[in-house]
Amino acid sequence: MVIMHYFLGFPPYRSGGLTRYCMDLMDIQRKKGDSVIALWPGEISFISKKTQIKKRKNIKGIINYELSNPLPVPLDEGIEDIKAYTRCCDFSVYETFLKKIKPDVVHIHTLMGIHKEFFDVTKKLKIKTMFTSHDYFGICPKVTLYKQGNVCTEDHGCMDCIQCNSTALSLKKIQIMQSGLYRNLKDSFLLKKIRKNHRKNFFDEEIVNINSASTEDEQKKANEYKKLRNYYIKMFQKIDLIHFNSSITKSIYEDYFELPENKVVTISHKNIRTRHKSVENKKSNKLRITCLAPARPFKGYNVLIKALDELWDSGKCNFMLKMFNTVPDERKYLKVVENGFTQSDLPEIMSNTDVLVAPSIWYETFGFTVLEALSFGIPVIVSDHVGAKDIVGNAGIIVKAGDISELKNVIEALINDPDNLSKLKDNAKKKEVKTWKQFVDENYELYHKLIG
Repeated sequence: MVIMHYFLGFPPYRSGGLTRYCMDLMDIQRKKGDSVIALWPGEISFISKKTQIKKRKNIKGIINYELSNPLPVPLDEGIEDIKAYTRCCDFSVYETFLKKIKPDVVHIHTLMGIHKEFFDVTKKLKIKTMFTSHDYFGICPKVTLYKQGNVCTEDHGCMDCIQCNSTALSLKKIQIMQSGLYRNLKDSFLLKKIRKNHRKNFFDEEIVNINSASTEDEQKKANEYKKLRNYYIKMFQKIDLIHFNSSITKSIYEDYFELPENKVVTISHKNIRTRHKSVENKKSNKLRITCLAPARPFKGYNVLIKALDELWDSGKCNFMLKMFNTVPDERKYLKVVENGFTQSDLPEIMSNTDVLVAPSIWYETFGFTVLEALSFGIPVIVSDHVGAKDIVGNAGIIVKAGDISELKNVIEALINDPDNLSKLKDNAKKKEVKTWKQFVDENYELYHKLIG
């Protein structure tokens, strides 16, 4: 089978969950004997505006093509200059490329950088396409559908998009970040420091008053954001099959447009296997809570801390929380490992964990930390905005996102009733998780459903 993937790019230029997922999937497909081709959005020339697809050196056996002069790639920084993101390109660029590589299926992982014309060509050539939902780009220019400390359930006709995207990077900065020079220097000390300072307060809760009465210019700008969303929705609707990695992700997408053919299939990664017996859970006289997410409001950190503060202040002090990144303030019950963690650290982390908490406020499309905890037989507490709630079953507890009182009560019940905690642990130890092999097989089933 000839499989083409469109994603953000190879590491170390691109990183994060989407990149890791794509690399794992392309690698296993190559090992199975498939011809795997990757296309990714590259540099935006300071001179020529002509879109081209250039062959680059293969990476780990993956045939590598760079899309030169793509649309801008905003990542999660937002979009301000809307016209730059809907620019047309020569239809023949994609037609020539796809006729050359002759893919059986095209697997899309993001709409960033790709032109609408790409999907016009796949339809014309009758090439089957599948999209995997990693975030909410196309619906939300900021990717997360998160604003002012909560999820965006009402954008007032895209009027709120104006404020949300007011700090978007300029086109010139994006051009620099997509340049070959930046790609080569990304991991330098100076650029790492600049990125860290820029991202430091990126998700802080900034409360902004939205005026009910808008000016004519604001209304015009809001209409542009509506047109931008419709531009991407037209792309979505040209896709043959959408793979949603959780039921919550599907529910969000279908609020915005009529979905093409789709299926919910929960995901995994290559390091996942059932490891209940490989780790001995050490005993403790305190409830040991672990949170592997960043200490950010959108990840529910503030909700978790407020719930634990209330417990502590009421005299319920028989617990501890362990975080693996920098936190804003110290707490007596809080232990912090600022250097983070790696996959190799997980056995030791889980051996000292009674329950993992994933209290996200934003609509998290999945949440690998939940899957990882369950793979070790560790029970979980997750908010109903975490996509991985689909796999929890009786091995965890689902709480309402943002509800401090409910989260506090659930944790308090585990402190007060050790038998309840033991029962939850027993359920988690019996839990079978989806392995990487199982997911890969399911992914192939989706391909075969498309191409027959």
